[in-house]
Amino acid sequence: MGTHVRVKAMALPGLSGQKVNMEIHDDSPHVNQYGARRQLDDATFRFDTQSHANVIVCFQNVLEPNFPNDGRSLTVQFKMESGAMAEDFHKMQQEEKLKPMEMELRRLALTLDDVQDELQYLKQKESALRDANEHMNGRVKTFSFVSIAVLIGVAVYQVLYLRRFFQQKKLI
Repeated sequence: MGTHVRVKAMALPGLSGQKVNMEIHDDSPHVNQYGARRQLDDATFRFDTQSHANVIVCFQNVLEPNFPNDGRSLTVQFKMESGAMAEDFHKMQQEEKLKPMEMELRRLALTLDDVQDELQYLKQKESALRDANEHMNGRVKTFSFVSIAVLIGVAVYQVLYLRRFFQQKKLI
C-alpha cells in the first residue's frame, strides 16, 4: 500500500487497422483503477498503490471494423518499476536543487526503505507459513496416534479371534 509504481509501455507500429488498448488495475476487492489508454503508442504512468494487491496490466489488440481477423500480432515494449526504482531522481534533483551526493543519499534511503518493507513482508509471510506448518504437524501427529491405536486394536482383535477359533477347534 502506498508503493510508488512507474509503468512504461510502447506499442511498436503494426499493420494498418490495428490499435492497442491498455488498462492498469489491481486485484483487490475494490479493484482500484490506476490508468487506461486507448490507442496506445507511447505512455508512462506513475501512481501509488491503494492496497496490498497485485497490479495487473491488460493489453487488448483491437482491429478496426472492416479489417480481417487474420491473427495479426503487435509488439509492445513494457517496463514496470516499483519503489525507489520508480522515482524520477533527476526531476527531484532539479526541483529541490540537490547536489549529486544528496541525490545519491536520497536514492539510497529510498532503496533502504524498499528493502525494509520487503524484509517485513517476508517476515510476515514466514510467520504465516510457520503457523500453517505447526498446524499441519499437529494434524499429522493426531493422525499418527489414531493410526497406531487402530493398528493395535486390530492386532488385539486378531489375537483374541484366533485364540477363540483354536479353542473351539480344540487345537489349544
